[in-house]
Amino acid sequence: VVPHGVLHYVPFAALTDGNRYLNEDYVISSLPSANTLKYLPKPDSSVSNAMLALGNPTTSAFLSPLRYAQSEVEGIANLFDSQMLVGSAATESEIWSDSGKANILHIAAHGEYNPINPLFSTLHLAPDSEHDGRLEVHEIYDLNLTATDLVVLSACQTNVGELSRGDEIVGLNRAFFYAGAPAVMASLWNIDDAATGLLMREFYDHFKNGMSAAESLQQAQQTVKEEYPHPYFWAAFSVTGIN
Repeated sequence: VVPHGVLHYVPFAALTDGNRYLNEDYVISSLPSANTLKYLPKPDSSVSNAMLALGNPTTSAFLSPLRYAQSEVEGIANLFDSQMLVGSAATESEIWSDSGKANILHIAAHGEYNPINPLFSTLHLAPDSEHDGRLEVHEIYDLNLTATDLVVLSACQTNVGELSRGDEIVGLNRAFFYAGAPAVMASLWNIDDAATGLLMREFYDHFKNGMSAAESLQQAQQTVKEEYPHPYFWAAFSVTGIN
């Protein structure tokens, strides 16, 4: 799907004829507009499944803990035998220092869309002596993710942004493209912590076994649907880019 205008905000997986959902019959992925495609590198398999996973950061904002996000990251990191950072260790500084070394970047945190100035939409991470913990869109442009194959934003409203003249979204999702990631998985609305934890575990089970990101998401959505039938719980996420 190459969405245009308001179609950027349609959860295509949840479209239905009244009997079946679209993602029951099709693997769905999206591409950004042509003026963004030229910035997308091809996935690089030279570093196989190296992951940086951050979850449930201890933030300076008045935000509730993400209990399931912590167990989500623990399970994913164990699956890939990779680095796991939770609580006060899930700092913004880790993104700046280590994200370019992994080909999968997974962030399970609070996401916040800023409708007044989308360049200040935020992923809330843990602060430290070097950074305030607010990873904002205008900062993400300066990351170097040219070695990264996939960014997964397990957070609220990470696929929401302001529609630009070039039919592109100014927000968290697209910022990671410009930083060098060829594919991003992100959400359209405020997600459920427990259901998302299950979806992510199922997603990575399939992804590690060789499925593409879009195929893995389709399979994970089918599993989550069995326990949480309403599309609110499983249809927020989509994969955009080359995967």
